[in-house]
This record gives sequence, C-alpha cells and structure tokens, in this order.
Amino acid sequence: MSTTPPDKPPLKLSGFLTFRLSRLQAQINSQAQYILSTHSDIGQTEWRVMILVADVGQSTMAAVVREGQIDKAQVSRAVKSLIRKEYMDSHVDPSDHRQSILALTASGRALYDRVLPMMRERQKVLMADLSEDEVATVFSVLDRLEAAAQRRDF
Repeated sequence: MSTTPPDKPPLKLSGFLTFRLSRLQAQINSQAQYILSTHSDIGQTEWRVMILVADVGQSTMAAVVREGQIDKAQVSRAVKSLIRKEYMDSHVDPSDHRQSILALTASGRALYDRVLPMMRERQKVLMADLSEDEVATVFSVLDRLEAAAQRRDF
C-alpha cells in the first residue's frame, strides 16, 4: 500500500540536487581514491592537504582548514600522517608560537610531483565531454550554489 497522499506525486530522490551532488561526489571520491591507492600511500584528505600546502609553499593548519573547508580533526589526522610518512614537516611559527608552519619535505614534493599529472589527467577526463562554455557554466553554477548554501534564511 502506498503511503504517498493521492494529491502529491511520489518523491523522486534523483530529482533532489543534494542527492545528485552527493552521489557524484561519492563517485568522484572513489575515482580519486583509486588513483591515490594505486600510485601512493596516502588518502584523499592527505592529498588535499598536500595540494593546499604545495600551492602556497607553506601554510598553517588553520589556513588549510579555512581554504580547503575540511574538518579540523580530519586535517589534524592528515597532517600527523603526512609528518609520520615524512611527506610534510612542521615547525613552530616564530611570530605566533601557538601555530605550526607546514611545508612539504623533499619526498613529499616528489610524491606531489608524481601524482599531480595523474590528477590533472583525471580532471581532463571528467570534463572531456564538456565544451569550454559548459565548463565555465559548471563552475559558475557551483559558485552560485556555494553562495546559496551559506544562506540560512528559509
């Protein structure tokens, strides 16, 4: 027996933007994890932390959390793992002793340089069926969705 009232159409989960984005994210994460597990000994959060640090040369954990919008506890675990694997170094910030400065080590840079081309190729594959205009539209839409996701006035 159906529980949907006769005057309302049944909910189609596939019609919810949040469901579709979540499903897409799971597929993309699985793809990235496959690449990382095949070509390295790090996971996705560690990779994201490495990218964020490599992009600026050195960073603080707070900046990585802020820029990557990654949970603080996840970043902390990833940093500890990267330090243990000798891919990242951490030293006390001389201007603020409460913070540590993070930087890739030589082996971290080598890993980054080895994996980055594969991740770039993956980006090309993900967007291969889209025109330049469609890629620009996708990023424009994502920017607007991120802004809308900040709203709390409904």
